[in-house]
Amino acid sequence: MKPKVIVVDDDAYCLTTIKSLFAEKNISVEALSSAEQAIELIANYPTQFKMAIIDYQMPVPGDKVVREIKHINPEIYTVILSADETKSAATACRDAGADHFYRKEKSTDNILLLAEVALHKVKKKNLSEDEYHRNKTKIERILKLKGRSNALLEVAEKVEVFSDATENVLITGESGVGKEQVAKAVHLNSTRKSKPFIPVNCGAIPSNLIESELFGHTKGAFTGATENKAGKFLAANEGTIFLDEIGEMSLDLQVKLLRVLQEREIVPVGSNRPIKLNVRVIAATNRNLKKEISAGRFREDLYYRLNILPIYVPSLSERKEDIVPIVEFIIDKKNNETGEIKTITPAALKTLEGHVWQGNVRELDGAVRQAYALSREVIETKAFAEYLNADPSLKIERIGSAEEFPSYKEFVKTILNQIERKYLEKALILTNGNKPKAAELAKIPYTTYLNKREKLGLDWKTEA
Repeated sequence: MKPKVIVVDDDAYCLTTIKSLFAEKNISVEALSSAEQAIELIANYPTQFKMAIIDYQMPVPGDKVVREIKHINPEIYTVILSADETKSAATACRDAGADHFYRKEKSTDNILLLAEVALHKVKKKNLSEDEYHRNKTKIERILKLKGRSNALLEVAEKVEVFSDATENVLITGESGVGKEQVAKAVHLNSTRKSKPFIPVNCGAIPSNLIESELFGHTKGAFTGATENKAGKFLAANEGTIFLDEIGEMSLDLQVKLLRVLQEREIVPVGSNRPIKLNVRVIAATNRNLKKEISAGRFREDLYYRLNILPIYVPSLSERKEDIVPIVEFIIDKKNNETGEIKTITPAALKTLEGHVWQGNVRELDGAVRQAYALSREVIETKAFAEYLNADPSLKIERIGSAEEFPSYKEFVKTILNQIERKYLEKALILTNGNKPKAAELAKIPYTTYLNKREKLGLDWKTEA
């Protein structure tokens, strides 16, 4: 494996330490004691190295080495390690183009941090122009999603292969990654595309009603059953039924679903007459079903019936290249809706691309829509402050002077509001946008949940 990180330091002990710590992350390092040799090597192989770690105190000063490296390839991530704690040293390096300046007094901690950064840099493969357009075109054609990453391309290619099969599909991935859109893509790329696509959220239907919702019921089958009801499976006949959050299904109902999958027929509640069906079943979950099986909460035989054709939808953290296209698409969509012409700054896009979106596309969508509403013609990084500065300790660290220091009451109120907003939104994410379920999850009255959302300005985002 060719090394992707180059280290330049005339201290042999430091070179050995860095090589050792990086080796633990399985990252190959080219370690050199000569700045001239390092610059020559980078000049000969300008795209091989993703990161350069440079000692400041060398015969050729670190800032000059950085300047030379950035001249050869500005994309190389350059880091200075220095025993010189003066502000002028840090300024000289940053002016030369260094991405970071760390003091050697905490070298081990800093090198471990750099190893994590390098891991991301080394694994990240820059797409060529041809790959970018190929991925973008295929992802949009098959998935009807905005993206360009190889990770999302793999999903598109699986969908294309699986679409015309008759076997069941199991889609897995974190909440908010777009599992339902992938299920729709399987349906719309199949020969069943002109037939119904019926989505069912297994976690949003009360347990005492879900059997009737899925399989239908006869008149008089239970109190309130005043007429025959067909149910979702019959509604999806000849087409596709999408069982979202399958991991929320009770064990009793899992037994009945297993029979439906085996026999390809349903028996409505209150009836003893089976009805034959021709339905493609796609299920999805954000749970680890193998762990659920071990815990006795999910049937192993049902898992193997569903998991014939598996599709894993990666999180945004695994496909950061998709963040910018998604953001630009949302802004274009809002511009079309409002008739305005708002743009987003490159700096804001870069910040969003580097942020960890725990709620995935759903959270990113909310952040962009909020920033759009808060901005005039140009959407800047500060419009995303609430999403980006969630950690109170980071807010404290960013206070640069006594004049900026807020009062205790003001600071605590701001932090509590941010935490409350995050908490209420997380409940909504985990319940797939169902406000009554979100209130139930939070263990507060529904009216209280609605009032809190209104007070915190959240109601624009998602309706129950």
